[in-house]
Amino acid sequence: MNNNLKIFALGGLHEVGKNCYVLEKNEDIIIVDCGVKFINDNSLADGAIPDFSYLYEKKQKIKGLFVTHGHEDHIGGISYLLQLIPNIPIYGSEFSISLLKQKLKGEENKERITIFRDDTVIRTGEFRVNFFRVTHSIPGSFGLIIEVLQDNTRIVVTGDFKFDWTEIGEKTDLFKLVEYGKKGVDLLLSDSTNAEIEGNTPSETKVIKRLRNIIVEASGRVVITSFASNVYRLKEIIKIAEENERKIVLLGSSLLKMIKVINKASLWKIDSSVFLKASAISKTPNNKLIIFCTGSQGEEKAVLSRLAHQNYPDWKIESGDSIILTSSPIMDNKLNVEIINNKLFELGAKIYENGGENLIHASGHACQEDLRLMLKLVNPTYFMPFHGDFRMLKKHGHLAKEMGMPEKNIFVCQNGEVIEAQGKEFFLSKSKVLVRPNYIFDQKLLPVKELESSMLIREKMSKGGLILILIFYDKKKKQLAELPYVFTYGFINMKKHVSLIDDWKNRISEKIKNSEKQLHWEKELKNYIENELLNDWKKEKPYVLSLVEYN
Repeated sequence: MNNNLKIFALGGLHEVGKNCYVLEKNEDIIIVDCGVKFINDNSLADGAIPDFSYLYEKKQKIKGLFVTHGHEDHIGGISYLLQLIPNIPIYGSEFSISLLKQKLKGEENKERITIFRDDTVIRTGEFRVNFFRVTHSIPGSFGLIIEVLQDNTRIVVTGDFKFDWTEIGEKTDLFKLVEYGKKGVDLLLSDSTNAEIEGNTPSETKVIKRLRNIIVEASGRVVITSFASNVYRLKEIIKIAEENERKIVLLGSSLLKMIKVINKASLWKIDSSVFLKASAISKTPNNKLIIFCTGSQGEEKAVLSRLAHQNYPDWKIESGDSIILTSSPIMDNKLNVEIINNKLFELGAKIYENGGENLIHASGHACQEDLRLMLKLVNPTYFMPFHGDFRMLKKHGHLAKEMGMPEKNIFVCQNGEVIEAQGKEFFLSKSKVLVRPNYIFDQKLLPVKELESSMLIREKMSKGGLILILIFYDKKKKQLAELPYVFTYGFINMKKHVSLIDDWKNRISEKIKNSEKQLHWEKELKNYIENELLNDWKKEKPYVLSLVEYN
């Protein structure tokens, strides 16, 4: 095995979510982020996380996991990684670590967690890691400067970022970026989420100004939805509420957890007198209320969806209520959001959505002009756009090419493709890493084979329905206790085919009697039903499920 530096993604390329990037040099591996990708159109799984098989095979080499920030697509997979490989050293900002600890059970990995700050330096045998603060939609967001000591090379990983020069939020550390840009950066990995959007990312200040106007003009209750992690926006809403003598009700477990994290990380002092409990909504004048809730992405179980369907216990949406959706729905959620908005509109609410002149949401990701500025400041020799769908990565690569970078120095990669470096020369390797995703359901790992099997079963049932055979077998007498039960769903009407069902019962019974001396006759039953009993069935055959109850 050569001693080249290797860089690859286990998630985050050709997709938005499950970010996980690996750097390997000799006996050292460092990991940058380990996130989840949520799945909205598949009830069999809640989300996908990276394939950890490569890391497990080389677990002795892992020197640290570095968290750029606390969003779920960057930390949501860590607890699953730790189940497989415990005691990995983890490094993150105070706010990111506070969020992560909420997800980790008990004392799991507690002693291996380190909080870094702007001037922290982490050293392993092969790597030296520095940090630079970035502006994003969540506090405690950082990028990484990774120096490969043996090769005297330098890699900058931006994390998720944007540039916003107003007073809201933390500021991207331009001085450190310029400093290392002058020293020389060999490879830049830069956030590509908004690479298709022209111009600069709007400032959060403009959003707050519009929100203030809407709240001041509202004659009734104001209901605001936002990502729970956008605590800067929550902070400004609290100010607006105090200015207008309104009280705030927080609805949604993720928001309540976020308040605890804010207090724990000492981000700012919150005057608890501004908050009311949900039970006080019906007792408080409508024009004195701001309700901050979850559900900006149309999630079925979130508060906004429950309000739209009028199944929230404490209160109902009324005519005169103002609903402000301070986020933009991602592609997969647009239909769900539209359905909820229509229902809220039918209830008499006034809906404010982001778009056009109505700026009530600013992304946390850099648009094209900000991406160009990052490239200019860092001035890398090689470039690898990351965190985004293929079209986003491709467009980001095109921006670098427009700025004069040779096309051969731009790596638009897929998960599992490996960038290698011999000294200061970077190139695409012929080797690849296995990157089949793992799926999670109800906070447990769901093996990909199990998911694929379930999907095949569902597809077969959707086309041909289901036939269920219940067998009651007397082990002592070594015979059937009674005739089998036959049930069908989405296949044939049992009431109209009584004689056919009876014939199947008798034939199955005869088959079992003739096969009783065989060692595993029950395993052959499904095959018999599919290939003999239903042999003459001309339409799409049903999925066959046979269950044996032993007495």
